[in-house]
Amino acid sequence: MDIFGYHLHNPEALFLFALVPVLVAEYIYRMRKRKSTMKFPALGIAKKVRSGARVKFRHIVPLLRLLAICCFIVALARPQNATEVEYSSSDGVDIMLALDVSGSMMTLDMLMPADRMKLGMMNAEKVLKSGEFWDFSRLGYAKKVISDFIGKRTSDRIGLSVFASRSFTMCPLTLDYGSLQEILLSVNDSSASGSGTAIGDGLMTSVARLEKSDAKSRVVVLLTDGRDNASLVPPLHAAEVAKALGVKVYTIGVGKKSGSILAFQQNPWTGDISWGEREITPEESVDEDVLKGIAEKTGGKFYRAENKKELEKIYEEINQLEKTEIETAKSIETKCAETKAAEQKRRNKSAEREKYWKGKKTWAW
Repeated sequence: MDIFGYHLHNPEALFLFALVPVLVAEYIYRMRKRKSTMKFPALGIAKKVRSGARVKFRHIVPLLRLLAICCFIVALARPQNATEVEYSSSDGVDIMLALDVSGSMMTLDMLMPADRMKLGMMNAEKVLKSGEFWDFSRLGYAKKVISDFIGKRTSDRIGLSVFASRSFTMCPLTLDYGSLQEILLSVNDSSASGSGTAIGDGLMTSVARLEKSDAKSRVVVLLTDGRDNASLVPPLHAAEVAKALGVKVYTIGVGKKSGSILAFQQNPWTGDISWGEREITPEESVDEDVLKGIAEKTGGKFYRAENKKELEKIYEEINQLEKTEIETAKSIETKCAETKAAEQKRRNKSAEREKYWKGKKTWAW
């Protein structure tokens, strides 16, 4: 028997509800039969007497007892909402995101034409002091694209590490994408101390987080805009360690290779801040040879992005990584037997009607 979507294992227990009206009638009868008197020396005194709280709420306790009996009867009927466990395979992989947060990541050279026009129309001094320009920097664009990348994953454990002259783990491998997104949002150029770039240390920090991972596929996605100049562990040595542990490393170099970039400039006489342009120096370019070497040693791939759209395409390609099948258990509500029978009956009728009309000849006038 099904009631309100629940299956009753012992529906016969509901017959006990027939006793509820009997109990109510018996209580009303006793209350009417009961007579209590009290003598007063004068009628005026009796009129001044008021009922206490005990008299006003005298029906509460019997009512609670009646509710307890009703709950007991429902429990005897044993309402059930059955579930079954369904095992399905989904694709998953453990991913550590290694992000460069050195000072050079604040460079404004990855601007799309619309963003460049938008910044050019804004007050440079106000933008600099408020920090609004961060959203248009290399780091700002990287954070947006990485955030979108995280949002597209479903069954993967993802972690985040940052590096400048030192490296730190901001978030270990997790399935809590909400917390990971909040941590990523808080990342800035002060998340890791120093002004240098420690690519090797950043890679080692991420690899260490994957060392104890049980996933068959373990990946590091390392993004940087410079050259290694502060690592305790040389980048290619860190790549050897990653290879030994079976970790694949995808390296991404961001920033323009050459040309002019938007920059802040200060008037030496008035001290006013305005927009200007400057040329990219060879020292600012990405060390592609090292990044290519890391990717080749570990079976990964090297990418180069000079603007936001190219970076989005790179992460979209990485999103198609080879996956590891993992089993996930899903709890599925099982429909009651009567509900299943009713649905089957409706399907059978629908099939019969369709068969009938297919047998008829139709004429078009």
